[in-house]
Amino acid sequence: MIGAIEPVVDLKYETINAKYRTVQMILTGCLYMILVLLAFFLLLLDDILWFILGEAIIVVTMITNLIMVRKAWMFKGFALRENDISYRSGIVFPTVTTMPYNRLQQVSVKQNPVARFFNLYSVEVVNGAQAIYSLSIPGLTKERADQIKSIMIERMGYGSE
Repeated sequence: MIGAIEPVVDLKYETINAKYRTVQMILTGCLYMILVLLAFFLLLLDDILWFILGEAIIVVTMITNLIMVRKAWMFKGFALRENDISYRSGIVFPTVTTMPYNRLQQVSVKQNPVARFFNLYSVEVVNGAQAIYSLSIPGLTKERADQIKSIMIERMGYGSE
């Protein structure tokens, strides 16, 4: 008889560092600031109405997106189990990605420029079926990211050689 496997839905997920919410808000804000600046090209049409309408749409969308980013952070989390790792995200379209350790090909610790300012890292995992990162756990301290990487490598079977 096969032992009971805990359903992914019932897992207790470890939360992402609260600083990561700030990183996401900064990145989102930068994106919208670029869009606001690009909207100034609407002034070249010599129609102030299109410019005002474009800016209003961008600002309303930015505010909505920033609210969603704050709320989405609460749903992000990961769980390390004996044979796999799960990552949960999304509020409108919740997603749980689970990858067994024996399918992993590469585990790396990375950092983007904004996360570097907050001293946060992400663990990115490539599985055997895809050439792109199929799982990324953001918003980790250096110590926790290295710990997760070590656990994964050990459970992949490469740590005991």
